[in-house]
Amino acid sequence: MSRSEQAPAPSYRGASAHYLSPSRRDPVKILSEEPVTRRVIAAALAALGRTGDGPVSVLDVGSGTADGYALLTRSTPDAPPLVAPERLTYVGLDVDPEMVRTARATVVSPSASFVLGDVRDRLPDGVFDLYLSCGVPYSHLTRDELVVALRSVLTAVAARGRRAAVIVDVLGRYSVEWRPRWDRERWDYAMSFFAGGGDAISEPMTFYSRPALDAVVDAAREGSGARIVARTAVDRSVLVGRHTATGTFHPQVPRFRTLVNDLLRDPGRVRPADLRFTPATDGAPADVLAWLGRFATRWNRLLAGLPDRAGALDDAAAARLAHALLDLEREAGPGLGVGHSLTMTLVAERA
Repeated sequence: MSRSEQAPAPSYRGASAHYLSPSRRDPVKILSEEPVTRRVIAAALAALGRTGDGPVSVLDVGSGTADGYALLTRSTPDAPPLVAPERLTYVGLDVDPEMVRTARATVVSPSASFVLGDVRDRLPDGVFDLYLSCGVPYSHLTRDELVVALRSVLTAVAARGRRAAVIVDVLGRYSVEWRPRWDRERWDYAMSFFAGGGDAISEPMTFYSRPALDAVVDAAREGSGARIVARTAVDRSVLVGRHTATGTFHPQVPRFRTLVNDLLRDPGRVRPADLRFTPATDGAPADVLAWLGRFATRWNRLLAGLPDRAGALDDAAAARLAHALLDLEREAGPGLGVGHSLTMTLVAERA
C-alpha cells in the first residue's frame, strides 16, 4: 500500500473547515503574508522566463484546499493574476482525501486537477515549470523524509529535461512564536488557531534554520541527476505569525498578530506600547540574534512617541501604524529561519 492510499490520521478530519473559513483571511494574511508569497512565486516564474503570455505548468505539493491555485490566479487591487487561468495547467497533490475532495469542489476549472498522493512516492505525470508549496507542507516530514521528497522532485526535473523552479516552504526554527523551543528541531505542533469549526491538528513537525535546510537540499541533489543553478530564501511573518495570536508555545509573546489586526478593525482596543518587541539575546545563532535585534529597532521606531493608552489612536492614525508595521513585515526576513515560515526557491535543471 502506498502512502497516499493509507487513511489519514483522525486529527486531519474537518481541517478543511479552517482553510475555507472567511475569518482565516484576516488583514495580516491579506496585506502581508499573501503578498510575500505572491512575490516569491513571481520571482520563481521570472527566473524561468515564464512571465509573458505562454503556458505555465504547476505541480502544487501539499495543495490542501487549493490556496496555491488562488495565489496564482487571483487578482489583487494592485496587480493582475500571476498566471491567467487560461495559461495555467495546475495539478494539486495532497495526501489527505478530505483536502482533495474539498479542493475539487472548490476549484472548478478545466485547467486544474487534484490528485491524492504523496510527494515521496511517484509524482503525477507531466512536465512542470514550477513545483510549488505553500502552507509549510514539507514540515510534516522528518528531515530524512524531506531529503527523499526533494530528491523525488529533483529527479523528475532531471528526467523531464526542462529547467524548473522548486519552492520549499517549511516552518522557521527561530520564530518568536516558539522561543522556548528554539533548542528543538522537531516537536508536537498544535494548530490551535483553527477557524471555522475544524478539529485542531496536533502532530510532530520539523522546524528549519537556513543551514539545516541547505543541508537537506544538498543531500537531496545527490543522485538526482539535477543541478541547482540558483537558491534563494526568505522568512515570512517575523512577528505576526498565527501563534503570536494564540500564545500556545510562548505565552509571554506579545499578541502581535491580534494587535495589528485590531489596528485596522477595532483600534480602540489597542494600546500601542503593547506592540513593542524585545528581541531574544540568547538561544539562537549569532546571525539570527543580530538580525532580530535590527528588526526590533526598526519595528519599535514606528511606535516611538505614540500615546501609551488604549484608544489613543483614531482610525486614520491606527491604520497608518498598521500599514507601516505590515510594510516592514512585507520586506520579509533574509531566510535565516526567523519567521513563521522559511521559504526557499531552487532553480534546477538536468546536470
